[in-house]
Amino acid sequence: MTSGDKMGLCATRMTEPQRLAIEKSREIDRQNQVDHQVNMAQVKLLLLGAGESGKTTVLKQMQIIYGKGFSEHELKTLWAPRLNENVITAMKAICEAATDLGLEDQIQDKAAFEQFTGNDAIYGMGGSSLADGVSLVEVGPVIKALWEDPGIQAAWARRSEYQVIESHVRYFENIDQLMQPNYLPTQDDVLLCRSRTMGIVETTLDIDSNEFHIFDVGGQRNERRKWIHCFDEVTAVIFVAALSEFDQVLFEDSRQNRMVEAIDIFHEQVTSSWFKNSAMILFLNKSDLFLEKLQKKAINMVPEWSDYDGPDISQLNPLVEGEIPSPDRKALIDEAFARGTQYFRTKFEQLPPAKASAEGTTDIFCHVTCATNTQNARGILNGCKEMILKRSLLDSGFYA
Repeated sequence: MTSGDKMGLCATRMTEPQRLAIEKSREIDRQNQVDHQVNMAQVKLLLLGAGESGKTTVLKQMQIIYGKGFSEHELKTLWAPRLNENVITAMKAICEAATDLGLEDQIQDKAAFEQFTGNDAIYGMGGSSLADGVSLVEVGPVIKALWEDPGIQAAWARRSEYQVIESHVRYFENIDQLMQPNYLPTQDDVLLCRSRTMGIVETTLDIDSNEFHIFDVGGQRNERRKWIHCFDEVTAVIFVAALSEFDQVLFEDSRQNRMVEAIDIFHEQVTSSWFKNSAMILFLNKSDLFLEKLQKKAINMVPEWSDYDGPDISQLNPLVEGEIPSPDRKALIDEAFARGTQYFRTKFEQLPPAKASAEGTTDIFCHVTCATNTQNARGILNGCKEMILKRSLLDSGFYA
Protein backbone atom coordinates (compact mmCIF):
# COMPACT_ATOMS: atom_id res chain seq x y z
CA MET A 1 0.00 0.00 0.00
CA THR A 2 1.41 3.33 -1.01
CA SER A 3 1.53 6.41 1.12
CA GLY A 4 -1.13 7.93 -1.15
CA ASP A 5 -3.49 5.06 -0.38
CA LYS A 6 -2.92 5.53 3.34
CA MET A 7 -3.71 9.22 3.06
CA GLY A 8 -7.01 8.41 1.22
CA LEU A 9 -8.09 6.05 3.97
CA CYS A 10 -7.32 8.61 6.63
CA ALA A 11 -9.30 11.23 4.71
CA THR A 12 -12.50 9.08 4.72
CA ARG A 13 -12.37 8.13 8.40
CA MET A 14 -15.19 9.93 10.36
CA THR A 15 -15.00 11.20 13.85
CA GLU A 16 -17.70 10.17 16.34
CA PRO A 17 -19.37 13.63 16.27
CA GLN A 18 -19.51 13.48 12.45
CA ARG A 19 -21.05 10.04 12.53
CA LEU A 20 -23.68 11.17 15.02
CA ALA A 21 -24.45 14.25 12.92
CA ILE A 22 -25.03 12.15 9.79
CA GLU A 23 -27.23 9.71 11.70
CA LYS A 24 -29.28 12.61 13.08
CA SER A 25 -29.65 14.04 9.58
CA ARG A 26 -30.91 10.69 8.30
CA GLU A 27 -33.39 10.45 11.20
CA ILE A 28 -34.70 13.92 10.35
CA ASP A 29 -35.12 12.86 6.72
CA ARG A 30 -37.03 9.75 7.80
CA GLN A 31 -39.29 11.81 10.07
CA ASN A 32 -39.88 14.32 7.28
CA GLN A 33 -40.95 11.46 5.04
CA VAL A 34 -43.37 10.22 7.70
CA ASP A 35 -44.73 13.74 8.24
CA HIS A 36 -45.16 14.15 4.49
CA GLN A 37 -47.13 10.90 4.27
CA VAL A 38 -49.33 11.97 7.20
CA ASN A 39 -49.91 15.35 5.59
CA MET A 40 -50.84 13.68 2.30
CA ALA A 41 -53.46 11.65 4.20
CA GLN A 42 -55.16 14.81 5.46
CA VAL A 43 -57.89 16.71 3.69
CA LYS A 44 -58.90 20.24 4.62
CA LEU A 45 -62.47 21.13 3.72
CA LEU A 46 -64.01 24.55 4.20
CA LEU A 47 -67.79 24.99 4.53
CA LEU A 48 -68.85 28.42 3.29
CA GLY A 49 -72.12 30.15 2.46
CA ALA A 50 -74.53 32.82 3.65
CA GLY A 51 -76.41 32.42 6.92
CA GLU A 52 -79.25 29.87 7.06
CA SER A 53 -78.05 28.09 3.91
CA GLY A 54 -77.55 24.72 5.59
CA LYS A 55 -73.77 24.52 6.08
CA THR A 56 -74.01 23.12 9.59
CA THR A 57 -76.60 20.58 8.42
CA VAL A 58 -74.09 19.34 5.84
CA LEU A 59 -71.55 18.96 8.64
CA LYS A 60 -74.03 17.05 10.78
CA GLN A 61 -74.67 14.69 7.87
CA MET A 62 -70.93 14.05 7.61
CA GLN A 63 -70.87 13.19 11.30
CA ILE A 64 -73.81 10.79 10.83
CA ILE A 65 -72.51 9.15 7.63
CA TYR A 66 -68.81 8.98 8.40
CA GLY A 67 -68.58 9.48 12.14
CA LYS A 68 -70.32 8.08 15.20
CA GLY A 69 -73.48 10.15 14.86
CA PHE A 70 -75.04 11.48 18.06
CA SER A 71 -75.07 9.62 21.36
CA GLU A 72 -78.16 9.33 23.54
CA HIS A 73 -76.47 11.65 26.03
CA GLU A 74 -75.94 14.30 23.34
CA LEU A 75 -79.53 13.95 22.13
CA LYS A 76 -80.87 14.37 25.66
CA THR A 77 -78.63 17.12 27.01
CA LEU A 78 -77.70 19.10 23.89
CA TRP A 79 -80.25 18.63 21.13
CA ALA A 80 -83.47 18.28 23.14
CA PRO A 81 -83.14 21.80 24.64
CA ARG A 82 -82.17 23.21 21.23
CA LEU A 83 -85.18 21.57 19.62
CA ASN A 84 -87.44 23.12 22.27
CA GLU A 85 -85.95 26.52 21.62
CA ASN A 86 -86.19 26.15 17.83
CA VAL A 87 -89.90 25.32 17.90
CA ILE A 88 -90.86 28.00 20.41
CA THR A 89 -88.74 30.66 18.73
CA ALA A 90 -90.27 29.84 15.33
CA MET A 91 -93.83 30.19 16.64
CA LYS A 92 -92.85 33.41 18.41
CA ALA A 93 -91.62 34.82 15.08
CA ILE A 94 -94.88 33.85 13.35
CA CYS A 95 -97.04 35.41 16.09
CA GLU A 96 -95.04 38.64 15.96
CA ALA A 97 -95.38 38.66 12.18
CA ALA A 98 -99.15 38.18 12.47
CA THR A 99 -99.26 41.38 14.51
CA ASP A 100 -96.82 43.30 12.29
CA LEU A 101 -98.62 42.27 9.11
CA GLY A 102 -102.05 43.18 10.45
CA LEU A 103 -103.33 39.62 10.50
CA GLU A 104 -104.47 39.41 14.12
CA ASP A 105 -108.12 39.80 13.08
CA GLN A 106 -107.82 36.52 11.18
CA ILE A 107 -106.73 34.61 14.28
CA GLN A 108 -109.70 32.62 15.53
CA ASP A 109 -108.21 31.06 18.67
CA LYS A 110 -107.69 34.31 20.56
CA ALA A 111 -107.20 32.47 23.85
CA ALA A 112 -104.27 30.43 22.50
CA PHE A 113 -102.73 33.51 20.90
CA GLU A 114 -102.97 35.54 24.10
CA GLN A 115 -101.74 32.62 26.22
CA PHE A 116 -98.63 32.22 24.04
CA THR A 117 -97.82 35.90 23.51
CA GLY A 118 -98.52 36.63 27.16
CA ASN A 119 -96.09 34.01 28.41
CA ASP A 120 -93.41 35.94 30.31
CA ALA A 121 -90.92 33.09 29.87
CA ILE A 122 -91.13 33.63 26.10
CA TYR A 123 -91.77 37.35 25.80
CA GLY A 124 -90.17 38.53 29.02
CA MET A 125 -86.71 40.10 29.28
CA GLY A 126 -87.43 42.26 26.26
CA GLY A 127 -88.26 39.21 24.16
CA SER A 128 -84.59 38.69 23.31
CA SER A 129 -84.27 35.11 24.55
CA LEU A 130 -86.16 32.23 26.13
CA ALA A 131 -86.05 31.71 29.85
CA ASP A 132 -84.37 28.55 31.12
CA GLY A 133 -86.68 25.58 31.43
CA VAL A 134 -89.30 26.62 28.88
CA SER A 135 -90.50 23.30 27.51
CA LEU A 136 -92.73 21.99 24.75
CA VAL A 137 -94.41 19.88 27.41
CA GLU A 138 -95.76 23.18 28.76
CA VAL A 139 -96.40 25.21 25.61
CA GLY A 140 -96.72 22.45 22.99
CA PRO A 141 -100.55 22.22 23.15
CA VAL A 142 -100.80 25.99 22.64
CA ILE A 143 -98.38 25.88 19.71
CA LYS A 144 -100.42 23.06 18.16
CA ALA A 145 -103.62 25.12 18.46
CA LEU A 146 -101.92 28.15 16.94
CA TRP A 147 -100.44 26.20 14.03
CA GLU A 148 -103.93 25.00 13.11
CA ASP A 149 -105.33 28.55 13.25
CA PRO A 150 -106.17 30.30 9.93
CA GLY A 151 -104.57 33.56 11.07
CA ILE A 152 -101.24 31.89 11.87
CA GLN A 153 -101.39 30.02 8.57
CA ALA A 154 -101.92 33.36 6.81
CA ALA A 155 -98.81 34.71 8.54
CA TRP A 156 -96.86 31.58 7.59
CA ALA A 157 -97.88 32.02 3.95
CA ARG A 158 -96.14 35.42 4.04
CA ARG A 159 -92.97 34.09 5.69
CA SER A 160 -90.73 35.61 3.01
CA GLU A 161 -91.52 38.99 4.60
CA TYR A 162 -89.92 38.20 7.97
CA GLN A 163 -87.28 35.94 9.51
CA VAL A 164 -88.26 32.35 10.25
CA ILE A 165 -86.62 28.99 9.44
CA GLU A 166 -88.81 27.44 6.74
CA SER A 167 -87.75 23.86 7.44
CA HIS A 168 -89.20 24.12 10.94
CA VAL A 169 -92.59 23.43 9.39
CA ARG A 170 -91.66 19.77 10.00
CA TYR A 171 -91.57 20.43 13.73
CA PHE A 172 -95.04 21.94 13.69
CA GLU A 173 -96.34 18.99 11.70
CA ASN A 174 -94.94 16.60 14.34
CA ILE A 175 -95.75 18.68 17.41
CA ASP A 176 -97.79 15.86 19.00
CA GLN A 177 -94.66 13.75 19.31
CA LEU A 178 -92.27 16.58 20.19
CA MET A 179 -94.26 17.73 23.20
CA GLN A 180 -94.31 14.33 24.90
CA PRO A 181 -92.46 14.19 28.26
CA ASN A 182 -88.89 12.86 27.91
CA TYR A 183 -89.09 12.93 24.11
CA LEU A 184 -85.70 12.03 22.65
CA PRO A 185 -84.90 13.85 19.39
CA THR A 186 -84.40 11.70 16.33
CA GLN A 187 -81.61 12.02 13.79
CA ASP A 188 -84.02 13.91 11.51
CA ASP A 189 -84.89 16.29 14.36
CA VAL A 190 -81.20 17.07 14.83
CA LEU A 191 -80.70 17.70 11.12
CA LEU A 192 -83.55 20.22 11.13
CA CYS A 193 -82.39 21.92 14.32
CA ARG A 194 -80.97 25.40 13.85
CA SER A 195 -77.72 26.04 15.72
CA ARG A 196 -76.07 29.24 14.61
CA THR A 197 -72.34 28.92 13.99
CA MET A 198 -70.30 31.51 15.84
CA GLY A 199 -66.69 31.85 14.78
CA ILE A 200 -64.96 28.77 13.39
CA VAL A 201 -65.85 25.18 14.31
CA GLU A 202 -63.36 22.46 13.37
CA THR A 203 -64.48 18.84 13.13
CA THR A 204 -62.06 15.96 12.44
CA LEU A 205 -63.34 12.76 10.86
CA ASP A 206 -61.47 9.60 9.91
CA ILE A 207 -62.72 8.52 6.49
CA ASP A 208 -61.18 5.37 5.03
CA SER A 209 -58.03 5.94 7.13
CA ASN A 210 -57.72 9.51 5.86
CA GLU A 211 -57.98 12.46 8.21
CA PHE A 212 -60.55 15.06 7.17
CA HIS A 213 -60.42 18.47 8.83
CA ILE A 214 -63.74 20.23 8.21
CA PHE A 215 -64.13 23.90 9.08
CA ASP A 216 -67.62 25.36 9.48
CA VAL A 217 -67.71 29.14 9.78
CA GLY A 218 -70.54 31.56 10.50
CA GLY A 219 -72.36 32.82 7.42
CA GLN A 220 -73.67 36.15 8.69
CA ARG A 221 -71.84 39.21 7.43
CA ASN A 222 -70.10 39.94 10.72
CA GLU A 223 -68.72 36.37 10.79
CA ARG A 224 -67.24 36.34 7.28
CA ARG A 225 -64.13 38.29 8.20
CA LYS A 226 -63.05 35.18 10.10
CA TRP A 227 -63.01 33.05 6.95
CA ILE A 228 -59.55 34.34 6.00
CA HIS A 229 -57.95 32.28 8.76
CA CYS A 230 -59.17 29.03 7.16
CA PHE A 231 -57.94 29.61 3.62
CA ASP A 232 -54.43 28.17 3.77
CA GLU A 233 -53.96 25.00 1.68
CA VAL A 234 -57.64 24.14 1.40
CA THR A 235 -58.26 20.93 -0.53
CA ALA A 236 -61.83 21.85 -1.40
CA VAL A 237 -64.49 24.40 -0.57
CA ILE A 238 -68.08 23.28 -0.12
CA PHE A 239 -70.20 26.37 -0.73
CA VAL A 240 -73.82 25.97 0.36
CA ALA A 241 -76.67 28.12 -0.99
CA ALA A 242 -80.39 27.60 -0.30
CA LEU A 243 -82.56 27.40 -3.43
CA SER A 244 -85.70 28.02 -1.41
CA GLU A 245 -84.49 31.46 -0.30
CA PHE A 246 -84.94 33.12 -3.70
CA ASP A 247 -87.75 35.26 -2.26
CA GLN A 248 -86.30 35.91 1.21
CA VAL A 249 -84.18 38.70 2.66
CA LEU A 250 -81.17 38.68 4.97
CA PHE A 251 -81.54 38.58 8.72
CA GLU A 252 -79.02 41.44 9.00
CA ASP A 253 -80.30 43.51 6.03
CA SER A 254 -83.99 43.42 5.12
CA ARG A 255 -83.24 45.20 1.83
CA GLN A 256 -80.98 42.44 0.47
CA ASN A 257 -82.31 39.32 -1.23
CA ARG A 258 -80.70 36.19 0.23
CA MET A 259 -80.07 34.52 -3.11
CA VAL A 260 -78.45 37.65 -4.55
CA GLU A 261 -76.19 37.78 -1.49
CA ALA A 262 -75.26 34.11 -1.87
CA ILE A 263 -74.39 34.55 -5.55
CA ASP A 264 -72.23 37.60 -4.80
CA ILE A 265 -70.35 35.74 -2.05
CA PHE A 266 -69.82 32.73 -4.30
CA HIS A 267 -68.39 34.91 -7.08
CA GLU A 268 -66.00 36.47 -4.56
CA GLN A 269 -64.74 33.08 -3.42
CA VAL A 270 -64.54 31.38 -6.80
CA THR A 271 -62.37 34.23 -8.15
CA SER A 272 -60.18 34.45 -5.05
CA SER A 273 -56.49 33.64 -5.45
CA TRP A 274 -56.75 31.80 -2.12
CA PHE A 275 -58.70 29.04 -3.88
CA LYS A 276 -56.93 28.82 -7.23
CA ASN A 277 -55.61 25.36 -6.28
CA SER A 278 -58.81 24.20 -4.58
CA ALA A 279 -61.91 22.45 -5.89
CA MET A 280 -65.07 24.52 -5.49
CA ILE A 281 -68.12 22.37 -4.73
CA LEU A 282 -71.46 24.19 -4.96
CA PHE A 283 -74.39 22.72 -3.06
CA LEU A 284 -77.72 24.20 -4.20
CA ASN A 285 -79.46 23.14 -1.02
CA LYS A 286 -83.01 22.85 0.36
CA SER A 287 -84.32 21.39 -2.89
CA ASP A 288 -87.36 19.95 -1.07
CA LEU A 289 -88.47 23.37 0.17
CA PHE A 290 -87.71 24.86 -3.24
CA LEU A 291 -90.05 22.40 -4.94
CA GLU A 292 -92.80 23.16 -2.43
CA LYS A 293 -92.37 26.89 -2.89
CA LEU A 294 -92.51 26.70 -6.70
CA GLN A 295 -96.04 25.33 -6.38
CA LYS A 296 -97.07 28.44 -4.46
CA LYS A 297 -94.91 31.25 -5.84
CA ALA A 298 -93.44 31.87 -9.28
CA ILE A 299 -89.73 32.69 -9.43
CA ASN A 300 -90.29 35.73 -11.65
CA MET A 301 -92.68 37.23 -9.11
CA VAL A 302 -89.53 38.29 -7.25
CA PRO A 303 -88.11 41.47 -8.88
CA GLU A 304 -84.53 40.18 -8.79
CA TRP A 305 -85.52 37.20 -10.96
CA SER A 306 -87.91 38.88 -13.41
CA ASP A 307 -85.93 37.45 -16.35
CA TYR A 308 -86.89 33.88 -15.47
CA ASP A 309 -89.05 32.39 -18.24
CA GLY A 310 -89.59 28.85 -17.01
CA PRO A 311 -93.01 27.26 -16.39
CA ASP A 312 -95.15 28.71 -13.61
CA ILE A 313 -96.76 25.95 -11.55
CA SER A 314 -98.01 28.25 -8.81
CA GLN A 315 -101.31 28.53 -10.66
CA LEU A 316 -102.04 24.79 -10.58
CA ASN A 317 -105.12 23.82 -8.62
CA PRO A 318 -104.03 22.22 -5.33
CA LEU A 319 -104.44 18.46 -5.11
CA VAL A 320 -107.15 17.00 -2.94
CA GLU A 321 -105.66 15.08 -0.03
CA GLY A 322 -104.75 11.58 -1.21
CA GLU A 323 -105.13 12.46 -4.88
CA ILE A 324 -102.46 11.07 -7.21
CA PRO A 325 -101.19 13.70 -9.66
CA SER A 326 -101.74 12.99 -13.34
CA PRO A 327 -98.70 12.22 -15.54
CA ASP A 328 -99.07 15.60 -17.26
CA ARG A 329 -99.13 17.45 -13.96
CA LYS A 330 -96.12 15.54 -12.65
CA ALA A 331 -94.21 16.21 -15.87
CA LEU A 332 -94.94 19.93 -15.59
CA ILE A 333 -93.80 20.03 -11.95
CA ASP A 334 -90.63 18.11 -12.82
CA GLU A 335 -89.90 20.53 -15.66
CA ALA A 336 -90.48 23.56 -13.43
CA PHE A 337 -88.09 22.16 -10.83
CA ALA A 338 -85.42 21.33 -13.43
CA ARG A 339 -85.70 24.72 -15.14
CA GLY A 340 -85.66 26.54 -11.81
CA THR A 341 -82.57 24.78 -10.51
CA GLN A 342 -80.77 25.27 -13.82
CA TYR A 343 -81.68 28.96 -13.80
CA PHE A 344 -80.05 29.54 -10.42
CA ARG A 345 -77.12 27.28 -11.24
CA THR A 346 -76.40 29.48 -14.23
CA LYS A 347 -76.61 32.59 -12.04
CA PHE A 348 -73.92 31.12 -9.78
CA GLU A 349 -71.64 29.81 -12.52
CA GLN A 350 -71.69 32.83 -14.84
CA LEU A 351 -69.25 35.39 -13.51
CA PRO A 352 -69.99 39.11 -13.89
CA PRO A 353 -67.73 40.89 -16.44
CA ALA A 354 -65.75 42.60 -13.69
CA LYS A 355 -64.67 39.22 -12.29
CA ALA A 356 -64.43 37.18 -15.49
CA SER A 357 -60.66 37.61 -15.78
CA ALA A 358 -59.87 37.17 -12.09
CA GLU A 359 -57.46 34.47 -10.99
CA GLY A 360 -59.30 31.74 -9.14
CA THR A 361 -60.28 28.10 -9.26
CA THR A 362 -61.23 26.53 -12.58
CA ASP A 363 -62.79 23.43 -10.99
CA ILE A 364 -66.45 24.01 -10.06
CA PHE A 365 -68.75 21.08 -9.32
CA CYS A 366 -72.45 21.66 -8.68
CA HIS A 367 -74.95 19.43 -6.87
CA VAL A 368 -78.63 19.98 -6.08
CA THR A 369 -79.01 18.82 -2.50
CA CYS A 370 -81.40 18.25 0.37
CA ALA A 371 -79.02 18.25 3.33
CA THR A 372 -81.70 17.01 5.73
CA ASN A 373 -82.12 13.83 3.64
CA THR A 374 -79.39 11.38 4.66
CA GLN A 375 -79.80 9.16 1.60
CA ASN A 376 -79.45 12.16 -0.74
CA ALA A 377 -76.51 13.53 1.24
CA ARG A 378 -74.73 10.18 1.31
CA GLY A 379 -74.77 9.82 -2.46
CA ILE A 380 -73.59 13.37 -3.08
CA LEU A 381 -70.86 13.34 -0.44
CA ASN A 382 -69.59 10.04 -1.76
CA GLY A 383 -69.48 11.59 -5.22
CA CYS A 384 -67.36 14.45 -3.93
CA LYS A 385 -64.45 12.01 -3.71
CA GLU A 386 -63.67 13.00 -7.30
CA MET A 387 -62.79 16.53 -6.22
CA ILE A 388 -60.40 15.20 -3.62
CA LEU A 389 -58.73 12.91 -6.13
CA LYS A 390 -58.30 15.79 -8.58
CA ARG A 391 -56.07 17.40 -6.01
CA SER A 392 -53.91 14.23 -6.04
CA LEU A 393 -53.95 14.15 -2.25
CA LEU A 394 -55.75 10.88 -1.55
CA ASP A 395 -56.52 7.54 -3.12
CA SER A 396 -60.01 7.57 -1.66
CA GLY A 397 -62.16 9.88 0.34
CA PHE A 398 -65.86 10.18 0.99
CA TYR A 399 -66.83 6.50 0.96
CA ALA A 400 -68.99 5.40 3.86
